[in-house]
Amino acid sequence: MNRPLAPLRPEPPSFDYGRVAELYDTTLRVLGVKRGVEQFLGRLDWRLPARPRFLDAGAGTGTIALWLLGHFPDCEVVAFDIERKMLAVLDRRASRLGHNRRRLIVAHGDLRAPQVVTRLDTEQALALAEHSFDAVVVGAALEHAPLDASIERLARLLRPGGVFLNLGVRPGPTARVLAHIYNFRPYALGEILRPLRRLGFVDVRVLRLAPADFPANLTRIGVLARKS
Repeated sequence: MNRPLAPLRPEPPSFDYGRVAELYDTTLRVLGVKRGVEQFLGRLDWRLPARPRFLDAGAGTGTIALWLLGHFPDCEVVAFDIERKMLAVLDRRASRLGHNRRRLIVAHGDLRAPQVVTRLDTEQALALAEHSFDAVVVGAALEHAPLDASIERLARLLRPGGVFLNLGVRPGPTARVLAHIYNFRPYALGEILRPLRRLGFVDVRVLRLAPADFPANLTRIGVLARKS
């Protein structure tokens, strides 16, 4: 039986990403990080049902969310982040999707309490039901949150057989420099693997980005797991 989790009040991020939202998004595109991430995502064996439902948790300016919408024509994506100015960039980019925009929900939320988010378009609370997503994806965001509690809460939103992907900050010297600049805590791979295995995830794998994904391969590393 699942034990209840105490609710948490959202907290602001440790670094003011809103102040650099536009620059952050431009830098990802100009330096090629966005392209490298997309290439990595395109090689994954997702094995998802038809019309999959994705949760992009800590979506930032939407690199992953927008790729998912383009790659899975019949999917629905719920993308949330704690920084509204980052979401504003995502929302503006999503406005170019035409009729596909209806398949994306952009929301304000906290990784520490992902079960309730606030839609950006209506400012209405949206309760995310347990076992309601086929895949949960986190891109370089868990480093800003309590790891075990955040993974446990996100895992509850996954259906049995669903995919959990953390495309996190790759441990090493570059991670230490970025952690100092952006005020986050880089996690060792073992720290991410342990809660997934404790929660009963299977086929837990570490996936390294390829040299062709440069420069994203210098700063990102994937952990993929499937809920039993």
